[in-house]
Amino acid sequence: MAGTWILRLYPRAWRERYEMEVLDLLSARPIDRRAGLDLLRGALDAHMHPFQPTRWPALAALVGGAAWTMAAVNGVLQPVPPDWPGYLIEILPLAVVGVAALLLALIGAWLRLGDGADGLARIAVDLAVAGHAAWFVALIAAMLGIDYGLSTVIASSAAAFGAVAVGACLIRAGEDRLGALLVLTSVTLLITAPVAWLALGLGWTATGWLQLSRPERRPA
Repeated sequence: MAGTWILRLYPRAWRERYEMEVLDLLSARPIDRRAGLDLLRGALDAHMHPFQPTRWPALAALVGGAAWTMAAVNGVLQPVPPDWPGYLIEILPLAVVGVAALLLALIGAWLRLGDGADGLARIAVDLAVAGHAAWFVALIAAMLGIDYGLSTVIASSAAAFGAVAVGACLIRAGEDRLGALLVLTSVTLLITAPVAWLALGLGWTATGWLQLSRPERRPA
C-alpha cells in the first residue's frame, strides 16, 4: 500500500494509537505527492510533540559529557601542555564521539521549544548544527592528518555560539535552568585548554541529569 512506509517514521506510541486508523484511510484512496508530504510533516511533528517524554536527549548529553570529561582528564594529566589548540592524538576519538553526542543533545534540547520555536530559534539551531557538523569534520580531518589548528578552533567556536544561542532561546521560553546551564557550559568551548574541556564535560553531564529529572513539557 502506497504511503505505508512513511508510517514507520512515526514514534511507536503514535503508531500504537493511530496507525490502524490511518491505514484504513490510505486503503480508501491513493496517496498523491501532497498527501505524502503531509504524512512526512506529521512524522516530524509527532517527534517534536511525543505523547511520552523521551530520554534520548538526556542520554546524548550524558554520553557527550562523559566523553569530554575523559578527554579533559587525559589532557590535564599530561606533564607538558599540548600544543595549540590543545588536542592530543589519543583524545581525538573521544572528542569525535563527544561532538556527535552533543549535537544530538542540542537538537533534543531545542525540541523542547515545540511550537514556541520561532524564526530566531530556528536560526540558533541551524547555527548550532552547522557548527557542530563542521567541528566533527575538523576533528576527523585532524585524526587523518589532513588539517589541524585554526580550522578546528573556528569550527568549535561556531558550535559554541550556536549552543549559546539555543540556550538563550530556552531561557526566553521559560526553560531557565536548562538554558542557563547550556549557555554557561557552551562558553567554555571558546577556551582551548583541557581544563576548560573539563568544565564542558561536567556541564553537559549536569545538563543530562537535569533533563532526566525534568522531562520536556507536554503540549496541550
